[in-house]
Amino acid sequence: MDSDCLALLPSVCEVLADSTLLLHDDTSLEKLLDCFKELITQQDDQYLMQYLPYLLQFLQSITKSQTVDPSVFSFSLKLVGLLAAKEYSFTLLEERGVLEYMFQPDRWHMLELWKNSSVRYGWLQGLWNMLQHPQSMTFFCKNGFIKLLLHLQNDKGLFITSLSSQILAHILNYFMPVVLSNSTKSETPNCCPVSTEFVSVTNEIMTHVAASLATQEQAVIVSALRLLATILTECREPLQRMFWKHVVGPLEVLANVKDDSFTLHIIAVLQAVARSPVLIQPDCRVETLMDIMFSRSATESVQCAAIILQMEDCPEVLKWKATDVIILPLLCATASPLQLHEPDKLNGYISHLEKQLSQKALCVCLLTQSLSSIAEHVRKKSLTDIPVQLIASSVIKLMKICIGHRPFTLLEAGTFPHLIGCYKVQKCSIDLLGDLTVYAESMDLIQEAFTVLLQYLQYPGTHATVLKKTHQATLKWLSICSPSSDLWKTVIHELFQLMKKHVCDGRWEVRDSTLEFITQLTANLKGNSKYTETLHSSGMISVLFTSLSDLEGYVQASAVAALGEAVTTSDVCSNVQEKAVTHLLSILSQDTQSFPHRAAVKVFIAWLKSPHCCTALEQSLSSVLLLGGNDFDWEVHGA
Repeated sequence: MDSDCLALLPSVCEVLADSTLLLHDDTSLEKLLDCFKELITQQDDQYLMQYLPYLLQFLQSITKSQTVDPSVFSFSLKLVGLLAAKEYSFTLLEERGVLEYMFQPDRWHMLELWKNSSVRYGWLQGLWNMLQHPQSMTFFCKNGFIKLLLHLQNDKGLFITSLSSQILAHILNYFMPVVLSNSTKSETPNCCPVSTEFVSVTNEIMTHVAASLATQEQAVIVSALRLLATILTECREPLQRMFWKHVVGPLEVLANVKDDSFTLHIIAVLQAVARSPVLIQPDCRVETLMDIMFSRSATESVQCAAIILQMEDCPEVLKWKATDVIILPLLCATASPLQLHEPDKLNGYISHLEKQLSQKALCVCLLTQSLSSIAEHVRKKSLTDIPVQLIASSVIKLMKICIGHRPFTLLEAGTFPHLIGCYKVQKCSIDLLGDLTVYAESMDLIQEAFTVLLQYLQYPGTHATVLKKTHQATLKWLSICSPSSDLWKTVIHELFQLMKKHVCDGRWEVRDSTLEFITQLTANLKGNSKYTETLHSSGMISVLFTSLSDLEGYVQASAVAALGEAVTTSDVCSNVQEKAVTHLLSILSQDTQSFPHRAAVKVFIAWLKSPHCCTALEQSLSSVLLLGGNDFDWEVHGA
């Protein structure tokens, strides 16, 4: 927003105000709005005053127009909100009647603008921008906008309902009495006086939420649950406690209604309250609600169990039940022993779960939820009482089932066919297997883990993403395996044989992730003479040189990185290093793709920092600098 823009502003405003000039899209309006937002929020008030007369004139012309375009009107609402965020411009807008007109939809009833969703969203965005100071809050209360905001909770537009919820939470926080910071723990906290606005607004919203939860209209109930989740997440105490006390009764009634369309939204509410101070209040009844949710379908039970295990002050009985519910899909699908805390209380649930596991869609959903939830808590080491050995062996069984390496049993007859090649379950299984290395001291399954990981690397139908995850899990298991063991040596040898095949795979994603794996493996095992010896004797270096000519730029760049890592060791012969330098210089001088160039420069930088910097590089340094300095890619040039 320089002086040239100021000179053009009158013309721009004139075009916008002309209803005969229709805009093809509103992208330009959004960009213009971003400019005004920067002007209003980042520049000083004197700077803004230069633009204000033109903007006021434009907005006043909009209030008088009878044929305004909805996109221009929406833009105007947002602009008014931005201007009104400053108290002095708020006063000007109010004196000119602009605020009264723009934020009272009754005023534009004849134009039927409110029916347009972009105008309703613009009204909300303008209100959100404006509500930053006492004057704007007084204006809000005086005009009774709370009723309109609550009405918009039932709007068909998700963005509209979401933004109206955000505004309601903002208003509640604004009016809430604030505890003075100078009060001590031993004293009764001193609060600012409770305003009549706070009481009125809070009661109106609480009444609306409770009444909406008790209706028979599904859409209204869902909107109320979304609003409640927003309030419990974004509002402070004592608002959270007040709202929870007001709605917990209707929530319990709703939870007991066997209607799965509400389940995910109730779980979102429980997730919000589980992270709030409400949980530590006596008789909060959160546990009762959680227990009710366990009686729903297995997928919802697993989600609810995951929330329970996130709670810091969760009762042991509820925590045990949640742990059982989370691990049950994995144990049942693999016919593993059911080592549960309270097996008698879950007999009916287990029977229902087994039926769901026989259905492909439900089976995949249940297993991915189960595996992801277990992995999350394994990473945190937050489940101290889970049978780690059992979970690890069950995951290995499941991974074998997914590639057809496990024979049928009575239970698996239902789950086996639709799990073969299921990459969603494979991905989650491999992630969990890799994460379980944090419990290495509690398990004796290293041999079995490597066996199944190598099977996945050998399996011809393995999805590219699954292969990449297998690489990552293999790195984790290698990190806890002794390099002096026969198992370690065997695994490294087999890995190189497999990697040489994968580098020639028809899928560029497989070639790329394989080369990345070789780079990481070499970096992790640098200084290990046995690894370096195997790397060079396996013929892998020759394969890496060949990969430098790959047609895919990403793969070529990964090959450069892998080769750069492989030759940065003390016992690499000089002719290999010289050959590597020659090839990388060739890439810098002849190749037309950016990614290999960047990779080559990074390798040269890494070599220069290495204590084993080769003679060939020292002799070619001037060529590297000349080629890199003249490169068309600014990242290469800058490096």
